[in-house]
Amino acid sequence: MDQKNHVLDVAKLRFDRFGYKKTTMDEISSDAKISKKTLYELFTDKEDLFVSLFIREALSAREYLFTKIKDMDDPREKLIRLSGVIGDNFNEQHFMVKVLKDNGALYTPYLKKSFLEQTEEETIRIISEIIKDGIRKHLFRNIDPKIVGYMIFKLFQAFTYARTSTLEGDEINRKANIKVLMDFIMRALAR
Repeated sequence: MDQKNHVLDVAKLRFDRFGYKKTTMDEISSDAKISKKTLYELFTDKEDLFVSLFIREALSAREYLFTKIKDMDDPREKLIRLSGVIGDNFNEQHFMVKVLKDNGALYTPYLKKSFLEQTEEETIRIISEIIKDGIRKHLFRNIDPKIVGYMIFKLFQAFTYARTSTLEGDEINRKANIKVLMDFIMRALAR
């Protein structure tokens, strides 16, 4: 497993820098300092390696989100913390942002649409569960948690993806913008 993770780490750097098309299994095996035979014992082909990398990164991001909010009881605080964590995590996870944003089609033709949808659905499910909890605790008004969870996710998504565009601001503006976004969301949810 350590060898597989090492290869995924090396591949992540190469995919992040050159994209899927311009990365070869020869380059990955060379970067990882393993033979091509060993590489093909670990992954059937480049697509298998890429999908494995995406799944590992998505699971890591999910685990990171859960650890940051698991001990919180107040759904309002959870949503606020979640927004900051998503922003910080996506700010650090350039590879995942590139894959999920992928306007240049460097990745998505090689990543089944279902993997992208599963990643989005899991995040929406987390947000929806927080909203359901807020409704149960009479902190949020009676709304459809799934629809509102989807809308909040899309707001987060637009905000985090904007971080990779030419509209980038400094760290202080990003934090201020998250605060404005969360204030807007909290006012909309409040009873």
